[in-house]
Amino acid sequence: MVIKMEFRYEDEYMSCAAKGGRNIHQLQREFDQWIYDRGNDHPYWEIAYIDEEGNEGYGVSFSGEAFVNWLNNVKFSKRKKVARLVSTVPSHYKKVLRF
Repeated sequence: MVIKMEFRYEDEYMSCAAKGGRNIHQLQREFDQWIYDRGNDHPYWEIAYIDEEGNEGYGVSFSGEAFVNWLNNVKFSKRKKVARLVSTVPSHYKKVLRF
C-alpha cells in the first residue's frame, strides 16, 4: 500500500504492508508520542533555544525517513522491514498522513 506523507515544504511517499497501512493513522499517533518523548534517544532532537540561564530547549526535525525508520526498527522490530520510502512519485496512493 502506498501512503502519501505531507510535510510543510514537501511530500514523501512510502510503501508499507497492508496490515500496517490499515492502521496507519493510529501508528502515526504512536510515532508522534514516541518522537516527542524526551526520554527517547533518537537523532531527530535539535536544540531549539537556549534561555538566559543556559538551559537548552529541544524540538524535533524529521522527514518521512524517521517515520519509516520507527516503523521498521521500533514498532515492528521483530519482523522483516514493513515499510520503505518510495523515490518516485506514484500515480496513486491509498492514504494521506499530515505531519
